[in-house]
Amino acid sequence: MNLELSFRRKRTGGRLGELRWLNVLVVQVVTILWTKRTRGAPRSRERVALPRAFPILTGAGPCIVQHHRIAEWETFSPTLVKSESLPSVPGRVEILRISREAGGRLILGFLGTPAFGRPKRHPIEKALAVASGDYVRLTVNARHTSYSGQHYSETTYNVACGEDVATDRFLLGPPDRELDLRANLF
Repeated sequence: MNLELSFRRKRTGGRLGELRWLNVLVVQVVTILWTKRTRGAPRSRERVALPRAFPILTGAGPCIVQHHRIAEWETFSPTLVKSESLPSVPGRVEILRISREAGGRLILGFLGTPAFGRPKRHPIEKALAVASGDYVRLTVNARHTSYSGQHYSETTYNVACGEDVATDRFLLGPPDRELDLRANLF
C-alpha cells in the first residue's frame, strides 16, 4: 500500500469481508472505432446506441485504469482491452492529463487529439476538476487516415474519485460534470 499518498484499506458494510480503497481514482477509457460503412444512417444508429460506460472491475490500489474497445470490425462487441491497478495516480492516461491541486482536488487536462487524428485540437491544461465523490466525463472524437484507408474514433474518459467508488458508479446516471469535445468529422 502506498502510505505516502494516504491511501488506506477499510472494511465496508457491503459483502462480508469485502475490502475497498479509500481515496480511489478510477479512469475508464471507452473507445468506439468505425469506418465509412457505419458512418451514415441506418447503420449509424447502431453505433450511437453503443454504451459509453461499463461497470468498474474491482481492483486493489489507489488508481484503477480500464480500457474498453468497441470496434465495427469486431461487430461492435465490447472488449476489455486492459485493466490495471496502479500503486499511484499517473500523470496521464492516453490524452487525459491528471494533476493534483494544493487542496488535494484532482484536475483533468486534455493533451490534444488522440492518435494524430483530425481535426487537430489544442491542449486544455485545466479542463475539469474532480473532487471526492465526483464522476466526470470527457469525450473526444477524431478522423484517422492511413495507407489502408480511413476510420473514425470516439473516446470517452469516465473518471470517478472518492472514498468508496461503487462498481456501478458510471451506470447510475449522468456525470456530475462533462466536457464534450466532439467535432464534425465530415
